[in-house]
Amino acid sequence: MLLRKMMSKLGVGSAYVDLLLNKNVLKPGDVIEGKLYIRGGTVEQKIMKLDVDFVCKTLRDGKEEDTVIATIPIAGEFMIEAEQKKVLPFRYRIPEQIVPSQPGVSYRFITRLHIEDAVDTLDFDYIQIVPK
Repeated sequence: MLLRKMMSKLGVGSAYVDLLLNKNVLKPGDVIEGKLYIRGGTVEQKIMKLDVDFVCKTLRDGKEEDTVIATIPIAGEFMIEAEQKKVLPFRYRIPEQIVPSQPGVSYRFITRLHIEDAVDTLDFDYIQIVPK
């Protein structure tokens, strides 16, 4: 049991999260919905918070730059038991004034499960913004 706890702190057998979206092509002002699937690892863990960043990635002069457009809080502190499954709803309105996806400009959601005394779990979901 002690070995499992130590391994989960390093991210092995740790809780994980997966965001599943209802669509991945959107227009400015659209509402995107989905579900966050959380699964406990091999031991009980304390989740400090769960949030989703909406990020724009730009490529300029051969350099990538991430800009966080919004951080969407999903859940505060909670415990997740070993192998426990949780499903939480997700909903976000794409800003009206947003540049459509194009070469050098892309968008993604980064879901972050902040785990106490352990490596955070990340999930990446790419979307495409098309003109209205």
